[in-house]
Amino acid sequence: SPPVHHTMQPPPATGDALAECLRLLAELPAAAASSPAFRRHWPSLSASVSSLSASLSHPAFPPSAPLLSPLFSALGALLSVCGGPPLGHLHTVSLLSSSAASLSQLAADARLLVSPSPAGGEGGGSDSLLPRLRLGSAVSRAAALDSLAESVGSLPASHSAAAVSAVAAMLDNGDLLPASRDKAVSVLAASQAAAAGVLRNIAAFPDLLPAFRDEGALPLIVQLVSLGTPRTQELALGCLQNLTASDGDEGQRLKVEAFQEGALGCVKDFLESCRGDAPGLAPAFGLLRNMATFRYIAEIAVSAGFVSHVLAALGSDRASTRTEAAMALAELCSVSSSSKARKEAGGAMPRLIWMLEAKAVAERDAAARALATLVVAASSHRKAFKKDEMGIVNAVQLLDPAVRGADKRFPVSLLLAVAQSRRCRKQMVAAGACGFLQGLLAAEVDGAKKLSECLGRGKMLGVFPRT
Repeated sequence: SPPVHHTMQPPPATGDALAECLRLLAELPAAAASSPAFRRHWPSLSASVSSLSASLSHPAFPPSAPLLSPLFSALGALLSVCGGPPLGHLHTVSLLSSSAASLSQLAADARLLVSPSPAGGEGGGSDSLLPRLRLGSAVSRAAALDSLAESVGSLPASHSAAAVSAVAAMLDNGDLLPASRDKAVSVLAASQAAAAGVLRNIAAFPDLLPAFRDEGALPLIVQLVSLGTPRTQELALGCLQNLTASDGDEGQRLKVEAFQEGALGCVKDFLESCRGDAPGLAPAFGLLRNMATFRYIAEIAVSAGFVSHVLAALGSDRASTRTEAAMALAELCSVSSSSKARKEAGGAMPRLIWMLEAKAVAERDAAARALATLVVAASSHRKAFKKDEMGIVNAVQLLDPAVRGADKRFPVSLLLAVAQSRRCRKQMVAAGACGFLQGLLAAEVDGAKKLSECLGRGKMLGVFPRT
């Protein structure tokens, strides 16, 4: 009898899709035997065909499973090779190879749909939950979504990304029961935060920085700062802070690209929308400080009113926020050519002097950086610092080589700025500056020799007694 000519048909109605796919699966073995080209590829297809037939015949297989439509199309394409018009050798081989891969994936998906539910203890991990979100009926998708919502915080990074994709597709396609929509939004938010956290950690490795540029990740991370949940915003800001922390060529390029993608504007919007002492403030000021190393960006930040936000943050109850704010203030005031920043910063002097007494060395170091920038720049700031004896004493304590983690150049510069005052020199010597400076001289710290000479000259002239 003449061969049957199979032509591509439109997908059947939902109610008939399962029966039609089973019928086409049953026809494949005979079709393969009748076509030399098909017969040569049958070994790569037979296992998937058998698995699909078993899964689709299983009582647990949902008759409206979304995979039935792509399966019907794939089977129709395979059968068209047997009785349809010749396609050419290369076209035929390509179609059969791609169909083999497609059927293999569809067979794996179908097996998941008939495997025991998560409550049964098998297939309960994220490996099974994510396919169930894509493939199951509305009811089974809702159940998978419930399970995912409970575990999304502990998902690996790759699964978090897959969860975002699967749940977003469900929302876009309207495939969710109304009662599941709020749960879907919460899963998206949690997955988003998890992904941002992973990116923040990866961004701390300098050798991985080029990948962020090559993969076009910066616009997406900036978008997370604008649109994410508070936790996502915090982590995305931390990621951008890490990306822009380096002063190497790659880090400099990333600073410019982050600015071009709108990162500075996003930071301003974030600062203006913050209510209370949000944990995202620290990475926001850290990012501002990194970008402000470019004079052009610093000038824009000053004119945009960032200094007022920085000054407010110095009163934070969080040490990390105060530290990053002080570092940002130091950068804005030292790089910007405008006197506006230094004038505005005058109100920060008492708070910065108070920070010199902090327990954390990082906070004391940040305060010394900001104070050094301010007192060198303006006589009014020098006058304010000279009035506070404890400020001078605490700055001297930072000279101690035993205090690790502090850049000694800044307390040296701070003390040099007021060393013309006899009273200040006496306070420095009394606090032990001469002894600390011996160690800094050996380490050739900038300014240490000049400060030592200044204090030594005062002693030789009898301005104050030796101690």
